[in-house]
Amino acid sequence: MTKLSGGEALVKSLVREGVEVVFGLPGVQMYGIIAALRDEPSIRFIVTRHEQATTYMADGYAR
Repeated sequence: MTKLSGGEALVKSLVREGVEVVFGLPGVQMYGIIAALRDEPSIRFIVTRHEQATTYMADGYAR
């Protein structure tokens, strides 16, 4: 069994759930997740510049 990082495990779960787009504000605490998302071609990561804008964008996309 191959060991996964936390970011890789999260991204595999997102893929299993059919997630196609992730909105986020990159920072040091998200490096593992961002690296795993970069290596997953089926999920598009949209970079935002403010936490509030991130939620608005995700909400609008979901509608």
